[in-house]
Amino acid sequence: MSDLPSGTVTFLFTDIEGSTKLAQEHPHEWETLRARHHAILQSAMDAYNGYVFQIIGDAFCVAFHTASDGLNAAIEAQRGLKTSEFLKNSEVSLRVRMGIHTGEAKAHDNEYHGYLSMSLVQRIMSAGHGGQVLLSHATENLIRSQLPKDISLRDMGEHKFKDVIQLVRVFQVVGPDLQSDFPALRTLSVIPNNLPPQLTSFVGREKELADVKKLLQDAHMLTLIGPGGTGKTRLSIQSASESLTQYPDGVWLVELAPILDPLLVPRATAIAVGLRDEPQRPVIDMLCDYLREKKTLLILDNCEHLVNACAQMADKLLRLAPNIRILASSREALGIAGEVTYRVPSLGLPDMEHLPSIESLSQFEAVKLFIDRAAAAVSTFSVTNDNAPALAQICYRLDGIPLALELAAARVRMLSVDQISSRLDDRFRLLTGGARAALPRQQTLRAAIDWSYNLLPPNEQVLFRRLSIFVGGWTLEAAESVCGGESTSGLVGSDDILSLLEHLINKSIVIKEEKGPATRYRMLETMRQYANEKLVDANESDALRNRHLEYFLVLAEAAAPHLIRSTQLEWLAQLDADYENLRRALEWALSKDTAESSLRLCAALGKFWETRCYWLEGSKWMKSALAKSTPDPTKAEQIARVRALNWDVALASDLDDFERMKTSSELGLTLAQEVSDRRDIAIAKFNVRSYLSRREKYDEAFSLFEESFAAFQELNEAYWVAISHKWLGIILFNKGGQDYLGIATQEVELARKAGERKHLGETLSELSYWLFRDNRLTEAEKYNREADMMLKEIGSSMNDTSVFYAQTAWATGKYEEAESIYMDVQERLGLLGEKNLRSPAIACLGIVTMEQDKLDQAQAYLEQALATARELEFTRFIAFRLAELSNVFYRQGNTEKLKQVARECVPHTKGLHKIHKVHPLLMLLQTTYMQNLQISTKGLGSIDTAQTEVALPLDPITKHYWNRIETHARDVLGGAGFESSLAEGQKLSVDEALDLALKTVEEM
Repeated sequence: MSDLPSGTVTFLFTDIEGSTKLAQEHPHEWETLRARHHAILQSAMDAYNGYVFQIIGDAFCVAFHTASDGLNAAIEAQRGLKTSEFLKNSEVSLRVRMGIHTGEAKAHDNEYHGYLSMSLVQRIMSAGHGGQVLLSHATENLIRSQLPKDISLRDMGEHKFKDVIQLVRVFQVVGPDLQSDFPALRTLSVIPNNLPPQLTSFVGREKELADVKKLLQDAHMLTLIGPGGTGKTRLSIQSASESLTQYPDGVWLVELAPILDPLLVPRATAIAVGLRDEPQRPVIDMLCDYLREKKTLLILDNCEHLVNACAQMADKLLRLAPNIRILASSREALGIAGEVTYRVPSLGLPDMEHLPSIESLSQFEAVKLFIDRAAAAVSTFSVTNDNAPALAQICYRLDGIPLALELAAARVRMLSVDQISSRLDDRFRLLTGGARAALPRQQTLRAAIDWSYNLLPPNEQVLFRRLSIFVGGWTLEAAESVCGGESTSGLVGSDDILSLLEHLINKSIVIKEEKGPATRYRMLETMRQYANEKLVDANESDALRNRHLEYFLVLAEAAAPHLIRSTQLEWLAQLDADYENLRRALEWALSKDTAESSLRLCAALGKFWETRCYWLEGSKWMKSALAKSTPDPTKAEQIARVRALNWDVALASDLDDFERMKTSSELGLTLAQEVSDRRDIAIAKFNVRSYLSRREKYDEAFSLFEESFAAFQELNEAYWVAISHKWLGIILFNKGGQDYLGIATQEVELARKAGERKHLGETLSELSYWLFRDNRLTEAEKYNREADMMLKEIGSSMNDTSVFYAQTAWATGKYEEAESIYMDVQERLGLLGEKNLRSPAIACLGIVTMEQDKLDQAQAYLEQALATARELEFTRFIAFRLAELSNVFYRQGNTEKLKQVARECVPHTKGLHKIHKVHPLLMLLQTTYMQNLQISTKGLGSIDTAQTEVALPLDPITKHYWNRIETHARDVLGGAGFESSLAEGQKLSVDEALDLALKTVEEM
């Protein structure tokens, strides 16, 4: 294996001609014949040091160190096949074709890497016939002076092979015992055609190539449609070149782009197939007579400006010449009987939100094309970790349009990939400088789209540029509402929009998409930017933006009440579909002198942002809208400000921005009491109370929440009743109320009545938590699954129902599984800008990593969680994190740090309610139980008393740590000693137990 040919390698490929047919017609003899064939070939290869690196069915792939060995092995194999007594006596004749080529290839792990060399030898072999041995000019050069006696080489001339840019000179091996005469080689050169040589590689499009070739087998006429620059011409030529053998009478490309006179279409076609004018005879009649009996493929390239003429000619040809096929490329279908259309898509693009590795990125067609053309422009170009994101961004923003990508790739001569990406907002100035020999409209991106735009009648031009006001697509209703009206080119009425839109779809300018119940439409972003420039040039931009804002403000306000009802899914989907338009509308609203429209739009979108977890973005829009002021605001504007402030409080709460919660809630209540209705006032009061609750001022908040709860009941506001009840439950829990499961069950009932899924999912998750704490795990999982379903229905990024499974894994000692889940949760919450729930998730990561003895990692997690608790000023969480850190320092043997956090933890814990003191005390006891089991057991006794008083059993995780101490204490103290110490501890308060634990720590 160490002598495997590598570097410059001579390859010999063989194949039994018609093997599939032989196997089908002679199934009983076939396997025996193939085995004999294999033995003869293997013997010949071995005799000349050939390495058979692959056998595919009956085809051998062999590598040689020298060209002479490859030639001699081929001759030996052909002679062996011809003289074999076994084969001569068989009724079945085996005829083997062979091809030889010498080129560069590398051997690695018994496999060869050298696509160009191996693909060429495969094509040379496939061009031959059974019994024929062909070799390339490269191999002929090496063996010219070393030919075996009686062997000569017959020059078969230069031939064109599929996907090979240069013509290849081919030679046939001639000698005694070798057949000499064969039919013409099966190469592209044999079929008459005028296909131009392709000087650049054809990238991707495997599916499209297969589709086009398959459709051409059945359809008499196939039209490739799509906007300019999508590669219709290149796909046509490639499909035709790969199908040449199906058209023995020729494949002819008719280039119509330079033709301006429709009357010249038949003449251009006649010239392409090689006909000359006949005086006094119509060209179309001459064409029909010539093609009548021929099996030919005509490629009518770029028909869009000559659609009628092309349609008339194609229709007549297909009627009078039934064996021909026509492959057309156009912006729109020709519209004749028998025509099949195929829309050519843009090249495949990566997902910008989940970019793959560099290796995987280069497999996407658009990226592959950019890399190929960039490397052609600058030979040293390569994709790196640094430029890969910008490269993907270029491909995405250019919609995967091949022409645009090629023009962008050419710019690597002057600019870095990042610079090209940053300049795409001015893409029509950037993407110029195509090949000088190309058609003028292929030399710049603007020229390519100019060509399509100039072919449109005036009213279609008007609609085309007006549709650019939409971002991310639109519905028919939106287009009719926004795009109708007078223009410099005439009136485009709302009633005309449907038919004009259909024309633009047919001309590949607008794309129709079936998404949900409503059909939507969109343009490629490159087209949209071009159309928007035209809109600005026509002085229509401001008027259209006003109408666009008005339409989407009405949509958002219509959606808003449904977002807190059971009908929210339908309306969420509508807002999702038009979110880019809503963003654009907000930008325009914020540019106006008055604040009313921006405030109304923010207020209408508040619940949408909150539900979709767009907290950071929504908060940014809210700040901008609330910062706008009008000297003498109308009452409508003031009411809009109240409603925006109310949702600003909700977003601030999600982001744990307490200062903003306080400011917006107080201002919102003051203003609401001056100008707004009972509902707005009730919500504003609720917001003030939610701020007090978030700041742990539970006594102040409790009575106020009861008032809000009653007000919302009077107003029949089911959603706000449910939300108020939830906050009441939170306060009752933190104040030490005891009917936790009862409260959670009531919350679920009220949430079901309201029908809003996010709140329902959260209350179901909360009920699941209390059932988990009550050790009712089967019921807990049931409600957790329902919560997961609800939150997934609305696509909530805040869905933390997986925490249930993390807790279950944790409680049973499956720390790695729990760690993985908590890692995912905290990363997801981090992306949202959330701190309140993320901090405990990070703390849980700290504890489960500590249990795996990854102490430095655990310390880092818990210190991060502690820092957030201090930032948010959450006394309870500060106490929890300090107690958890004490465990880490204890296990590290860092006594000084242990004493430091214990001294801080105990006073923090004493300020908490009884139900919140249990966890810190239990964590501290874990740092003392190896030192003083009596004290630790007494601590367990005080916890037992506290849990009994609050009627709250230890949850499975807490029970896990309790059991750890209890098991060790019983082993050491004995059953009686343990029970005695436990009984003493049951007489102690939790605060007294905390003091004992701290004293034990101090004595370490």
